[in-house]
Amino acid sequence: MSQRKKPHVHPVDVAWLALGTEAPIGPEIEIVDSHIHLWDFSDPPYFVADYESDAHGTGISGSVFVDCTMAYRDDGPVDLEPVGEVEFACAQADHADQDIAVAQAIIGWADLALGDAVDPVLAALDVAGRGRFRGVRARATYDPDPVAGYGETGAPKGLLLRDDFRRGVARLHARGLVLDVYAFHTQLGEVADLARAFPDLPIVLNHIGGPIGVGVYADHPVRVFADWTHGIDDVATCPNVSIKVGGFAISRIGIVKAQGRARPFSSGELADAFKPWVDHCLAEFGAERCLFGSNFPVDKVAFPLVNLVNAMKILLSGHSLREQRAFFAGNARKNYTI
Repeated sequence: MSQRKKPHVHPVDVAWLALGTEAPIGPEIEIVDSHIHLWDFSDPPYFVADYESDAHGTGISGSVFVDCTMAYRDDGPVDLEPVGEVEFACAQADHADQDIAVAQAIIGWADLALGDAVDPVLAALDVAGRGRFRGVRARATYDPDPVAGYGETGAPKGLLLRDDFRRGVARLHARGLVLDVYAFHTQLGEVADLARAFPDLPIVLNHIGGPIGVGVYADHPVRVFADWTHGIDDVATCPNVSIKVGGFAISRIGIVKAQGRARPFSSGELADAFKPWVDHCLAEFGAERCLFGSNFPVDKVAFPLVNLVNAMKILLSGHSLREQRAFFAGNARKNYTI
């Protein structure tokens, strides 16, 4: 089992989080969390029992495990290394509480730039998933800024536009799988181009389209928001794309930042900070193409899970119960055939 650590994952202060943990608010509604990770990259590690503890009482009944380079194989063919992560996620799911189906569906990773040669990798991921494997996440995040970008560990420039990558996407599509995409707001035009090239492929855009809030972008939030809205408007015209609403505390996005705070963010504070972003996603994609995704444990650095759920309920309060059910659970079930 690979033990590749991620230095950009911040430690979680459990005692600090307890200072601001709220009680759940209404309405009582089923939630399928479309984006979680399980790993030993954080301090403390975060496995199935930890997520169950965070999710208890929130209404979360299931979740989607998303690739995070955890437990990649240490030996064998390089192309098959990510199969270890799907095996790990299944093992975690086997130990899940009956009330919360952790890793009910699994999104893994494969090097789609292998083109047609990715087929045996996808087949191996499917076997490893034991009925839970649903697709692949493309980590396409590239930016030339040394603070915003992921450097040598990041994606190459223009990955989503490359012919070899798109041949791999075609193999993914042929198997009836889903493509999750993590890209920055500066790359949303590339996401739209890919979506138009594969109009029948279900694509799920991660983390509200990755608006960058660090590096050269940190001092220009108005410009970032304007560029992000333009990109979101373009992607939203592609009916095969849905968007995950979450990831607000990712260090490179930083819509909320925990540093220096005496207490974690309350649901009201979160709702105020998220509102322009969430409102625009809902306006452009509609509630039927927006998915709740906690991005835990990454976002746990800034708030407890129950506070996040409460904030989202506040922001969705003006929508019909049908729309709320779609946002919190129905769209995850539809996209990931849960």
